Amino acid sequence: MMAGMLKQEYTKQQKIVTLAAVDFAWISRKERVYKSLWNHVLLIYQTLDATLRPRDKEARLQELARTRPEVDFFLRLEQRLFPWIQVRRKTSLSLHESFHGRGFVFCGGDKQFQMMVTSIQSLRLKLHSRLPIQVFFMGEKDLSAKRQDYLRRMTHNIEVLDITQHLDNDYLRLKGWAIKPFAILASKFEEAIFIDADAYFLRTPELLFDDPGYKATGSLFFYDRTILPGWRKGPDWIRANQPFMSNIPQNSRSFRGATAHEQESGVVLINKKWRLPALLSVCKMNSFWERDLSVYQTFYGDKETFYIGFEIIQEPYAFVRNYGGVIGELKPEDDQSICGAQMHLDYQGRPLWWNSGLVKNKNNDDYRDLYFGYWMSGGGNQTNRELVIRDEDMKIKLAYELDLDFVDDLPPPEEPVDPVWDYMRGCMGGWKVEVLSEDEAERANSYVVMDRISKRAESLISQDQVVDPKSDWESFR
Repeated sequence: MMAGMLKQEYTKQQKIVTLAAVDFAWISRKERVYKSLWNHVLLIYQTLDATLRPRDKEARLQELARTRPEVDFFLRLEQRLFPWIQVRRKTSLSLHESFHGRGFVFCGGDKQFQMMVTSIQSLRLKLHSRLPIQVFFMGEKDLSAKRQDYLRRMTHNIEVLDITQHLDNDYLRLKGWAIKPFAILASKFEEAIFIDADAYFLRTPELLFDDPGYKATGSLFFYDRTILPGWRKGPDWIRANQPFMSNIPQNSRSFRGATAHEQESGVVLINKKWRLPALLSVCKMNSFWERDLSVYQTFYGDKETFYIGFEIIQEPYAFVRNYGGVIGELKPEDDQSICGAQMHLDYQGRPLWWNSGLVKNKNNDDYRDLYFGYWMSGGGNQTNRELVIRDEDMKIKLAYELDLDFVDDLPPPEEPVDPVWDYMRGCMGGWKVEVLSEDEAERANSYVVMDRISKRAESLISQDQVVDPKSDWESFR
């Protein structure tokens, strides 16, 4: 079996029509073996002379492989599973060593430029975040040189990087959503917050580093809205390819047939020093062969690949307990429903961020400016979440409130009935309508004003005119 794990399944120049399918159950087994070896070989790598440069450490490790069979097998298995890492390095261990600090990761091309500019400037000029930012794109045909220049000049502490210079794109053949986990991987940060180009925050994203689930697991994900019930293809794929799994997917809405999508990947937190093998597993699901022959035929893009990638390699992860809700304006004919963008809460139940941009409903080609005044929770099953985040203080408080003698007597939280999401109209009802605070409403609606500056910049760049990003944003400084 071990020799079979080193078999080369495809080459970088091979055409996809020459391979009928990808055996993900077999890939899962190989990745779990890889993870065990990775933990072992990492300790060996860390004992090498600290004064050596990373490439010299890698050379020393390759020398060790001549006499250490487990090191040799690890290096060969990694090359088979993740060959795209090896552009500027020989192993993932030097990549792991390079991570440091915290920061934001974005990715986008010309089509996402306007939204991305507004999202980044909202962090800098309204939320006053000073964390470094790295923006990744897929070659100059993806993001033009003038747009790259605008991004670099419009704010401080930002890098705009071509991901094909960091990973071997001949293997990956990246397109669309698939770039997202690779951007997280290629970023220099130890603790990375990935943010979609059309995602916006009401409060600084750095608050997520204090989330108890993130502190416990080194990762943090958000649930998608409850939508399109009765979809079985995804759960069936997971059962077939991942017979051993945690209780989270088994108790999920998608496994019960309540929704089609479990995860929303508009914001993702990963501590890469802690969870690098899991991130590599996510990337594997978004690699060319795996995504085109299997994953993207089953799931809607990259969404589910984050938590499933963690499941495959058996690493822990946490979800913020609430399902995707809504932020925006009251439905004209029903003041108990809200129309707008998908919104997400923090672990304390306050609105934190939303995605789908600043217009009323891009899914139905309604591009009028959205008014942000109200929000509604998407409900949520807290059972699995609290298994991770219930600390002793929380348990004691809950037991006291319920007049229980022992914390072990605490019952699992009841699952609420989920609100109903109307996808085409972009509206949600069936839950309590909440009003944004004055500060929250002012901040959210100010992003609509900021977006007009981004739109003007995009228009001028597309007409090949000169744009000064510093003067563009002077009124917001």
